[in-house]
This record gives sequence, C-alpha cells and structure tokens, in this order.
Amino acid sequence: MKKQAGRGGEDPSAGSDAGTDPAQPQEALAGVVTRLRDELAGMRRAMRNRAVIEQAKGMLVERLGVGPDEAFDHLVRLSQRTNIKLAEVAAALVGATAPAPETERPAAFLDDELDQYLAHARRRAADRPVPEQPRARQPEVEALQAQHQLLSARITTAREYPQLAETVAEATVGWPAPAAVSILLRDPADQLQPVGGYGDDDAAPLAATAGTAFERSDTVWVADTGDAALRSVLAVPLSAGTEVVGVLAVGWREPTELSAQAHRYLVALATPIGGRVGRLTTAELPATEADPTRAVLDAVPTPGVLLGPVRDDEGRVVDFRFEYTNAAAAALLTALAGPDATDRTLLAVLPDTGSRLLLGEFARVLADGEPARLGDVTIDAAADGTEESLVARVDATRLGDGVLWLWQRRSTAEELHGQLLQAERIGRLGSFRWDLRTGAARWSPEMYRLLGRTEEQGALPLSDSGEYVHADDWYAVQEAIRGALLAGRAFTVEHRLADAPARRLRLSGEPEFDSDGAVWAIRGTAQDVTEERAVESQLRRAQEALAAQKQRLRAESQAAESMRDALLPTDPELTETPGIAVSGLCRSSEATGRVAGDWYDVFALRSGPAGASTYLVVGDVAGSGLAATVAAARLRNAVRAYAVLGMDPGELLSALNRLVGELGAGQLATLVVARYQPAEHRMQWAAAGQAAPLRYAPDGTASVLTGPLGLPVGAAPDIAYQQAAVDLPPGERLLLYTDGLVVRRDRTLASGLEALLHAGQHVDLGDPVALVEHVTATLGSAPDDDLSVVVASPTGE
Repeated sequence: MKKQAGRGGEDPSAGSDAGTDPAQPQEALAGVVTRLRDELAGMRRAMRNRAVIEQAKGMLVERLGVGPDEAFDHLVRLSQRTNIKLAEVAAALVGATAPAPETERPAAFLDDELDQYLAHARRRAADRPVPEQPRARQPEVEALQAQHQLLSARITTAREYPQLAETVAEATVGWPAPAAVSILLRDPADQLQPVGGYGDDDAAPLAATAGTAFERSDTVWVADTGDAALRSVLAVPLSAGTEVVGVLAVGWREPTELSAQAHRYLVALATPIGGRVGRLTTAELPATEADPTRAVLDAVPTPGVLLGPVRDDEGRVVDFRFEYTNAAAAALLTALAGPDATDRTLLAVLPDTGSRLLLGEFARVLADGEPARLGDVTIDAAADGTEESLVARVDATRLGDGVLWLWQRRSTAEELHGQLLQAERIGRLGSFRWDLRTGAARWSPEMYRLLGRTEEQGALPLSDSGEYVHADDWYAVQEAIRGALLAGRAFTVEHRLADAPARRLRLSGEPEFDSDGAVWAIRGTAQDVTEERAVESQLRRAQEALAAQKQRLRAESQAAESMRDALLPTDPELTETPGIAVSGLCRSSEATGRVAGDWYDVFALRSGPAGASTYLVVGDVAGSGLAATVAAARLRNAVRAYAVLGMDPGELLSALNRLVGELGAGQLATLVVARYQPAEHRMQWAAAGQAAPLRYAPDGTASVLTGPLGLPVGAAPDIAYQQAAVDLPPGERLLLYTDGLVVRRDRTLASGLEALLHAGQHVDLGDPVALVEHVTATLGSAPDDDLSVVVASPTGE
C-alpha cells in the first residue's frame, strides 16, 4: 500500500527535515481553532435550544396548570409521538403563541391512545361476567307456567271474591296446598277488610302479615310465624293501576320452603287478581255509608283537606275550619301543630301563612269558584309557631259550600334540587357526566344553556365534545382528559368555545372508579368565566398602568429632588457671607412622598448700589413634583438677577410678580426676601404671601417682625410690594421659614407659631435640624408639607 505524499511530493515519514516544516504547527493550530469554534457553536446551539425548551415548558405550565416536570414530560411525549426533535417541538409550540392563521381543526378530538382506552372500557363492561343465577329444572318451570295460565283464566272469569280465594287455594304445583287464603281490600278509612277467603282465613298470622305488606306496599314472606295455626305466610299487595287497593294472603300450617321460581309465580298471581279487584270494587264490595266527598279525599294520595268557612255577623269569611282531612293531611297537620290540629281552624294552626296568604285566596275561591294555583308556599316555623318549617305546593278549588285544599310537601331532595339548579344558573355553571362503558352522557340544564344546545338534541358523549372546543385549545383539554383516564387525576382546564372564541369555559372534572380501580366515568362542571377573565384583564391593565404611573412618579420625584438639591446653596456659599452667619434646611414631607416647591437661597454681593450685602430668600411654589421644582429654579435665578441689579426686597418682589404674570401661566408662589447690610447692621425685608420673619434676642425670647405682608407672587398684576427694615445687632438671630414648619391638619396655626416663639429657650437656634425637630415634637405630628428654614445671625465682623 502506497503512502500519501506530503508537501513537495515527499514521504512525510522520510527524513527528519519533515518535522521542521513550519507549515505543520500552523495547520495544527488552525485545526485546534476550528475545533474550538465548532464546540463553541455547538454550545451556543445547545443554549438556544435549552432556552426554547424552557420557554415552551413555561407556556405549558401556564396553559395546562401542571408543574415544570410534567410539562417537560408532555414535550418528550409529543417528540416521541411525532418523531420530531425535542427542540423543534418546543420551537413549534413557542411559535404558535404568535398571531397566526386560523388553526386547522384536527380530524378527531381524542387521539388514538384515548380512543383505545375508551374502546377498552366498553369491552370491559361488555365482557364483565354476570353472576350466574341458579336455574330451576325445566319441567318445574313448564308446570308453573301452565298452572299460571290456567289460574289467570279462572281469575278473569271469577265473579265473587271467594271464588278468587278458592282459585288460589286449588293451585298446588310448586308449593304445598295452602291451609288459608284471604283477599283483603282497603276501605274508605284506609283499613283492610276481608272480602273473600278460604280455609282458616281469619287466623291471626294471616291478618298480621297482610297488614305489614299493606303498610310497606311490598311482598312479605314469613317462613315461621311461631303460631301453630299458620306457621308460614306470604302476603302480596294488590294494585289497581299504580295504587295499592288490597292484599292477597296465603298461609300454610306446616313450615314451608318456596323455591325462587315458586315464589316468583305465586307472587305473580297478584297481578290478575289486582286487575279483577279494580273492576269488582264498585259492584261487589259491601255498600258503605261513607260521604262520597270523603271517599274522594281518601282516594287522593296527596294531603287533602275539606275546609268549611267561618263567618262573622256580617257574613264575611274570617277563618276556615277543617271539615275533613284524609290520612295524609292529618299526618302532616299533626306533625306541624300537634295531635289536636284537625280540631282547630286554619288561622289557629297557621296564623302567619294563613292570614297573609291562604285565608284571602281560599275566600276568593269560595266566592268566585275559580281554582287557585299558589305554587310553592313556605311555612316558617318561627312565624307560624309550628314544629318545623316546610315548603308545599298548594292548590284550592271550591267543592259545594266549602273549599278543597290540596297540598303536597316538597321533599328535601326536591328543595335541594331546585336550589342546585338556581345556583347553577346564578353561577353560570353546568354539570356533566360521561359514562365510558356505555358512551352515554348526562348534562344539567345549565350545561345545555352554556353550550347553546337544546335538551332535545341531547348531551354529547366524550368523544364528540371537541365540537365546542376551540381548535387551539384541543391539546390542553385532551391532556387534561388524558390525565383523568390514564392517571386517575382530577383536572381543571380552560378553553374557548369553537363558535365564540371570546367566551371561555373552565372545565373541572374528576374520574370515577369501578371495583377494579379502573376509570369508568368522568363527572365535573363547566363554568363560564368570560366575565371573570375580562375583569382580570382589566385589573391587570390597571395594575400595569398603576405600576407605570408609580415608576413615572418615582423618576419624576428623583429628578425633582436632584434639581432642588442643585438649587440649594452649598457650604461655601453659606460661609462666604460677610458679617453674618447663615444656616439653612429644606426638607420634604414623608406624608406625601413627593418633592414640593419649597426652596431657599443665600448669596452675597461684594459690591453694588447698596454696597456689600447678603440676600436671604425662602420660597414655596404652589404644586409639587418636577413642574414645581422647575418653577422654583426660575424664581431663584430671577431673584439673583434682580439682586445684582441693585433692587431692594420690595422692588425685587414687584419685578418677580411681573415676570410670573407674563411667563408663569397662572403659577403662584410665596416668598420672603431679606437683604442684610453688614456695614449698617441693618436688615431690609419684604414678604409675598409668607409669614413675617421672627427675631430672637440673645436670651432666646422671640418676636414677630412688623411690616407689610403682600399677596403671593402671580396672584394679581401690578402689585407694588412694600418693605420694612430692622436693625439686627450681633447676638440676635433672624428666622425665615415657609408655612410647612408650623401648619398641621390637626392643630391651629397659633399652636405652631407658639411653639416657634419659644423654641429659642429649648434648642440652639443656629442648628436648623434641632429647631425643626423641636417644633415637630411640640406639635405632636410630622409636617404635612415640605418646609424651608433659614437662620441668620450677625457676627459683627
């Protein structure tokens, strides 16, 4: 095998000169650089991929309401299912959050995995073994069937009740010959009366068992009564339509065992007998002297009362007495008002409901004959003095000279069902249940209203529910259902409606499990949260606007504070004042949190028309924030300019007023301007809307300087400000201040001024901080506004 030639066609392994070729180290270095660049590019790609994956995870956490790990599992499952790289799946999900053309609806709401689970659930239900029932011998079944057909024919042709009893007694296929058969019917007093019998039909066990079956409206089998007359008894209720009208009782002297088939066919004889009794009742029952009206009331299954009017001397109906009550009404009245309720009157039993509603309606029914349908009437135990409260549907109609009152108590289940429907309507919340075994679905009335579907159209099964889910939300809903079916988890997920994307429903559900622990149904609720989300959106926008406003105010406040600090005189300016020592303070109020328009200035003029002098200024511009600080800066610069021109304090304020009137656009400001001339130890001052300065003697006593006080600058045009002058020898102090120092909302101005006048006896007046803290402590509250203070004391130099 030939070796590859190197540079110049030489064998790279031949000779030692090849190792000294300078090109080889350069190539090696270039290879290392290339490799490092590739690794760096790979790391950058990995970091970008990781960022995309993390962004997709965050989106799924928000949309699906799951944790980061579960969101990552969803991404991995999507990648495996679609055979697409994880980073590309994440990029697709992140890209889907931007506005895009309308998403194409998938072919099926549930994917193959969920469809297979539903199919498996239906197969499990179909394949579930049914408990095997013991089967009777075929000959016995055939014999019982033949006997039943024969007996049914005889019962149909019987004309007397004893014939019915004898027909049953003659049947002996499947059970021993009975010793007694009795047919008992209900009389108008709701008691059982024997109308036909065979053998020992008056035996006590027969009547007792028949009474039990009548009370329970159900078949009663007593294998051993303990009575020698009849040891075994079977009693079966007789029905005419839906009403129990009597009992068929059969007894044996010896203890008897009935097979399941024999018991079934013997009980089945009650059906043709009941039908025959219904036709024989009016024709062949013993005649009764009972009132027909009372018989009708006794036949009504609901509580019924025949009311007779109680009239006053003028014939007006003032009450109703209970003429007759059926058993159901008597039981209900007794439960409400005690055993003597039927012997009292309507108003005595129900004083509140009777006087407020029933008496007037019943009197109208008695007068005009028009029935009353009062619907649900609430009887309140506290108002009526009854043993309990209840809700009953009340109807009334005229019957002869009285009123027939029919009322049916609403059961607790009915009341709660009505409340539940009202709660669903008020809360715009519907409920559903999906049966996975049968595929059937059940919706509450509000669920139909939420989805704009009629009850005639029926509820949609789980597999078709995607019809109402917006295509962009299918995945979120599908994953929630997947968690319920495959992991048995409860879920809550929101989705938009397919035909109304502006509406949002919150779907909450939980699985139901069978005995094997498998999910066989999902039940839950759907709530319209459109308004809730709209309010949240408005609140979020308001919060964002408020945050932006706070940020803007914070920035403006910082800018205003910085500008104000730049306006205030520096230490060199305060110390370079010939013949006078000056200290000052400007402080913002903690109550407002904003910088107001308070400021002060101190500056010295070495020469001028008035000679060497020092100007002291305190001012307060109306308003706060950056605008007030800018206005204060303009006034400060103007004061300095006018001072250089040699204006005295009164002339300076007049010039400022003209300036603000021309350029200030309605701006107001208060100022005190003082000029100290050290050669004469004389202080001139003028005030525009501010309080007069205070003068402190060497012993700390204080007085308010007298002089003219003008209007604030900018309040009116062409104001001529007057000034005053005072001799200020060394040792005395002059205080200039803005109103924020002494004004409090909970104290009078006189209280603040009093604290200031006595401050010299408690603190060093040369320390403005100590002075402000003393006044604050004396007044008991922090300043409500910004304040400025300037203290000046001649030095005699």
